Parts: sequence; C-alpha cells; structure tokens
Amino acid sequence: MTHEPPPGPREPHRPPDESLDDLLHDPHDPQHDLEVVVEAARAAAERRDRGRGLWVGVLAAAVVIMATATVAALRPVWLPFDLPDLPFREEVTATPAVPMLRRATALRSGPKDDAPVLVRLDNGTELRVVGRSADGRWLAAAAAARPDLVGWLLADAVTGVDAGSLATVTADPNAASGIALPAGPAERPDLRIESVYAKENRLYVAVFNAGPADARGTLQASVDGAPPAPLEGKSEEGLRAGQRIQAPVRGAYVQIRSAISVTVSLNPPASEVDQANNTFTGIVEPDQPVDLEISNVERGASALVVTIRNNSAIPIAGAHTITVRETPPSTRLLGRVEQGGTIEAGGTMVIAFPDLREVDLTRISITLSSDSVADAALANNSYPR
Repeated sequence: MTHEPPPGPREPHRPPDESLDDLLHDPHDPQHDLEVVVEAARAAAERRDRGRGLWVGVLAAAVVIMATATVAALRPVWLPFDLPDLPFREEVTATPAVPMLRRATALRSGPKDDAPVLVRLDNGTELRVVGRSADGRWLAAAAAARPDLVGWLLADAVTGVDAGSLATVTADPNAASGIALPAGPAERPDLRIESVYAKENRLYVAVFNAGPADARGTLQASVDGAPPAPLEGKSEEGLRAGQRIQAPVRGAYVQIRSAISVTVSLNPPASEVDQANNTFTGIVEPDQPVDLEISNVERGASALVVTIRNNSAIPIAGAHTITVRETPPSTRLLGRVEQGGTIEAGGTMVIAFPDLREVDLTRISITLSSDSVADAALANNSYPR
C-alpha cells in the first residue's frame, strides 16, 4: 500500500490588495492556489464598489448644492426657515459729469469781481474748464459752444467739475508756473440773433446784446447776401448791454416757405466779442396767406391783354407765367409769357400777347402760375371762371 507523503506547509495568503492579474500569472505559484485567487477577486470587487460609491456621492452633493442655490435665489415664501442672503454686486457705470452753469453769470476777463465782463452766460450752459485760480474761488473756462472765448467764472456757479483736481491758472503770461490765458477782449458789445420769423409776412429779427458794452450805431440786417438794410423802429439808437429788440428788416418780406440767411451788424461797424452768432440760417415761412389772381382779360387793338392783381398785404416779387390755350377738346397752346417784376400790395401787372390780337375770348382758357408764392386761392388763377 502506497502512502502519499503528507502535504507540506501551505503557502501563506497573499495580501488581498494584490492584483488579480498578478495572481493568475504568478510564475512562482504554478499550482494557482484557488483560494488565494478567489480572495483576490473579492478584494478587487470591493475596491470597484467603493469607487462607484464615491462618484455617486460626489454627484449627489453637486445636485444638492445646485438645488440650494436655486432655492436661495428664488426665495419661495413657503419655506419654513430663512435662507441666508447671498452677496450680490451690481456694476454701475457712472456717467461722467458735464461741467455746466448752475445759474446765469458773467464770464469775466480776470479772476476778480470787478474784472470786465466778456459775455453773459445763461443757466445750464455747458462749459470747457481749463483750470482754477490759486485760491480756488474762480475757474478759467469757456462756453462749450464758444471754446475760443476763455475767461473766469465763480467756482460756486459751476457744477459737474472737481475744482481740486484742476491745474492752477495764472492770467500773467510771464509767470514761472501755471497756464497762461490769452488776453481777453476789452468790454465790447455782442449782438446775437435769437430768432428770425414772419409777422404779417414781414421779415422780423430778434436781436440780443449779450456783451457787457452798449452797441452804438444803427442796427441793420443783410438778407441772403443783399446789402444791409436798417431794422425799423428805434434801431438807430443801437442796443444797450443786456437788452433786445424785435423789429422788421426794412423792405424784407416772406412770400413763400424757404431757407433764408440773415446777418446783423452795426453801422458804423463796431468790434464785437463774438461775431459768429450774428448770423441765422434756417427755414422761414409766411404767417399770412398770399394771393395772385387773373383780374382781367381783354382783346385790345394790338394784343390780347391779361392783368394780374396782387391781393396780398405785401409786395410780391418774382417771375409770373401766363399760358393761353384753346378750350377743350383741342387745348392747343396759343401762347405763353413769363414776366418778372414786383407787384405791390393791391397793385397789378399787365401782360400782353401781341400775336393773339384777334383771338376769340370765348374759345380760349388762360392760367396763371408763379414759383414765387404758395397761392392761397388757386380758383382765381384761371380764366374763364
């Protein structure tokens, strides 16, 4: 009877952390101990399960955080507890302040109360500020619309500027430091056109003397480049500082809505603070209707004669066209004459057709047209009617 030798001592267990792959291919274990392999497989499965649990936990935590943030933002009223306020910051873009006058004041030639006045500026005038006086009481500035006219304004009359951040300005060009201001003009008038309009179809101009000095002489206006004509009324007395006048321009009328340019001046000429504001360019239209009509048609010994009458309150200047045709159905053109000139208010203009001296008045139609007016009564611009 054959006895097998007793089995030798069993090889100690490998640590469960050892790779299952290593156990299956261990060159030092040809017997592939089954128990060791099973135990290593179980350890690998446990590690895999732990990894899955960790990822599930991370995902669940992320979901909870997102839900909490959403609830905190919406703040539903049904929550039985208070949620902490989350910090919120809103970016606000500050609009840069624009320096401007908080009240009407004088722009002076120097930083002192008795310095000559260069011009008077209205409340709300936007400014270009270039510096301040040494004591900070005055600001060197100019109106934004007239940047070349630099002078001094009281600092407390200006808003929208940090006087402390401005450079110190000196009126002395020979000073060793600071900014030198150009010498301001002496006291002068400053004629400024405020408006141009029609009143009873006469051209009116409103002029204001914004300068510190009186405007001496006769106020006059040039319309569309024509020679200057006096303003009516007391314009020969000039215009005192700070005063205005509204007056018609002698011989100027508004016949039709159109662009117009008006420039005011003094006679004799005088130097002003600023002459750029002496001119107005814009649209002006009549405030009263104008009317031209064919008032009479007659066959004279030598010509057909058509008379135009001006029913307006002002003279009408321009070219007027009379057209003569045969009555329908022919409508053949018999003659057309364009005649220029001025028809005084209530006056007439006679237009002759020498080639139509034997025309039958019952067999013709006549029409009047003019580009110089917007005729208010077109029915009386034709014959017969």
